Amino acid sequence: MTENASSSVQGPVGAPVVHLLTVGDELLAGDIVDGNKARMAARARALGLEVRRAVSVRDRIDEIVAALREARDEAHVCLVSGGLGPTTDDLTTAAVAKAAGRPLRRDPDAVERLREKFRRFGVAQMPEANLKQADFPEGAEILPNPIGSAEGLMCVLSREPSGASADGADEPSGSSEHGCLVFVMPGVPRELERMLAEQVEPRLTARLGARFALRPIPRRIHRVLGMGESTVAARIEGLLARARERSPGLAAMYVHYRASIQHVMVVLEGTAGADGEQATEDELASLDEEMKEALAPGLYGIGEVELAPRVVEALIGANLRFATAESCTGGGLGALITTVSGSSACFRGGIISYDNEIKERLLGVPGDMLATFGAVSEPVARAMALGARTQLRTDLAAGITGIAGPGGGSPEKPVGTVHIAIADGAETFHKALQLRGDRGTVQAASVLWALKLLWDRLLARGIASITERNPPRESPRDS
Repeated sequence: MTENASSSVQGPVGAPVVHLLTVGDELLAGDIVDGNKARMAARARALGLEVRRAVSVRDRIDEIVAALREARDEAHVCLVSGGLGPTTDDLTTAAVAKAAGRPLRRDPDAVERLREKFRRFGVAQMPEANLKQADFPEGAEILPNPIGSAEGLMCVLSREPSGASADGADEPSGSSEHGCLVFVMPGVPRELERMLAEQVEPRLTARLGARFALRPIPRRIHRVLGMGESTVAARIEGLLARARERSPGLAAMYVHYRASIQHVMVVLEGTAGADGEQATEDELASLDEEMKEALAPGLYGIGEVELAPRVVEALIGANLRFATAESCTGGGLGALITTVSGSSACFRGGIISYDNEIKERLLGVPGDMLATFGAVSEPVARAMALGARTQLRTDLAAGITGIAGPGGGSPEKPVGTVHIAIADGAETFHKALQLRGDRGTVQAASVLWALKLLWDRLLARGIASITERNPPRESPRDS
């Protein structure tokens, strides 16, 4: 390895550098969304590692080997997912062996574990093709997989020792060798997540913790709904500039803007500056009040937790029950709420009143109201919310009605016209929206806005907080 390559293996103030590698033709063909990069990156960041590069390659040995060798020369750790199956296109283990310059060896204990798994799966005779899943590079450590057939592995891609890196941090090492620690995991998300937690993270901590100050990079997330990215930036850049003048740590703070449908996250990250100064969690939190003022009324939360779990937590904490009446969103609001574990402790159910007859018969929306104002209108949204609260016997309820498109619009009510109402007791609160985008975008944005309107009511009643939260309780009624 050249001197330049050696000195590149360093993170901020000695943080270990990580490469992420996902393997599979399906990732590059667009057949599936590569969520494993995000899963591995989140866990790496939580451990205090710096993710420097993330790549995907096809199921080709030479391409996998090239990516591994790049990690060997530039990183302390390479986290790999995919390509551990029994078929001819699963080549990751063979590629690791080639990159490490080691032969593949069949592990007899791994063979027996495979046979036992298939017996538990109810398969009397394991297919011969699965035997390749018991092949590992010589000297590699096998990582157990209790919920799938593909076990993982850990090995070291060695390079010539070169002493300390430019910032004084040791070069990566697995035992006495200088090199990159490679962890190979299955591509099945739940198998990867479990192996990360149970096998990879403890080994990373044990091998790197003695030589690096492994600590998560402090960060503060401000979550905003209903403002564009540029609007958010214009509102906060001045206060951030003033904050940077107050302390050396905040001067090195890095600001990320992440935009999605109707939603912007502002991530204030305590990265280290050239002199090693780094904002603390308390320093980042000291900006909360200024950020709240600058981003009102769009700011709904500060922290890692998204809107739906916040709503569920607040409802459960106040012992309140909630229901939905949905038209254009087709049950999307109820579906989002029930993704939160424990939500059955607060969510009673919903009525998908797509047809006007259902609005009348099940929700009690007056027929003359529908005839006068139309299904997509403020009065109907309010009546839907009140009807759901009454019929499902809840404390609060949401009503959503709109035109998701691509057809159905008119000059008076174009596509994207949406009315949302929250019934809080006998009182209702309304919001009119004119949304842009395709059908799915309008539906998703409508759901978020309904949650936000509900959240605003919980804040107004003093039973929710922008900054504080506890995990929602588990409920035996979840189904």
